[in-house]
Amino acid sequence: MDSAFRPLAGCRIVSLALTIPGPVALADCRALGARCHKVEPPSGDLVQRVAPALYAALHRGVKVRTLDLKDAACQRALHRSLATADVLITAFRPQALARMGLDWAALRKRHPQLWQVAIQGSAAPAHVDDAGRDLTYQAAHGLLTPGHLPTTLVADMAGAQAVGLAVLQAALGRTQGVGPRRLVVGLGDAAERMAAPLRWGLPAPGALLGGGHAGYQVLRAR
Repeated sequence: MDSAFRPLAGCRIVSLALTIPGPVALADCRALGARCHKVEPPSGDLVQRVAPALYAALHRGVKVRTLDLKDAACQRALHRSLATADVLITAFRPQALARMGLDWAALRKRHPQLWQVAIQGSAAPAHVDDAGRDLTYQAAHGLLTPGHLPTTLVADMAGAQAVGLAVLQAALGRTQGVGPRRLVVGLGDAAERMAAPLRWGLPAPGALLGGGHAGYQVLRAR
């Protein structure tokens, strides 16, 4: 990204999101000028243990703090941080957020300036508490070759882009005088979006992008 162009300068983000979608989005927001803070549980982030180089790259310039959100003192520390934040990124199911007093109604009452970007499995109300992983979201939308693991994290990475877009929406909304809102990013919905060309029939065998066009094929080079 162009380091001189910082459209999120002055925006303060607090993230509770672990693993891939949240940290990738947070790194993008930091590159766009946001001040980024991340809260991790005492057990840390799984990525730090299994891929420390990736973790270091994603958290460069991000202030990381360890808080046990089941502890009352740690909850108070989080709310002190949220009092001066513009955007909160979460990746908990709504039921878990409610148990921690971080549901949207509670946040609006305590931090009326705060926007929330909620990463969930689905944005559909009937499925907000359904569990899932990148693997299951890809499988549900036909993005897997049977018998093979995926070659990349389609839902997670597409979801990360959607989170970044939601943060930009929040920043633009603030400049336009729009009141804070809760914006939901569904990882399953992100996978469904990536699978749209399948529904359109473009990569089907013999179709335009399925071998039907000479300029879009995998060929043996001479």
